[in-house]
Amino acid sequence: MGMFDVINANLECPNKKEAKEREIQIKWREIRILEQFKVGSKIEEIFSKYDNNWIRADYLCDSCSNKTEGKFSPYIKTDDQKWHYCFVEMEKSIIKSVLNEKDFKKLGIENYVIYD
Repeated sequence: MGMFDVINANLECPNKKEAKEREIQIKWREIRILEQFKVGSKIEEIFSKYDNNWIRADYLCDSCSNKTEGKFSPYIKTDDQKWHYCFVEMEKSIIKSVLNEKDFKKLGIENYVIYD
């Protein structure tokens, strides 16, 4: 398990149609210090392949993932995780927008970087 920075964005689950704040884990720069970002934030020292591009990323959806009751609260087992794609627009190291897959496809954009 590595260290991730996080982009927080309001995204709708395509299955449950529930919009809420989601966490998109990223490793888009040399140094990660577990920072939290949102639309409008600048990501310092971003890798050049991600800057000035749309990036396809994914997020764990707690709306449609099955939850198991635990001692302190419900949790999501690895086998029950449901992931969805989202697209992050970067321009001059600034997060310009974050779209769910459905809204991104409406734009007709075919060129994007796949976050790996």
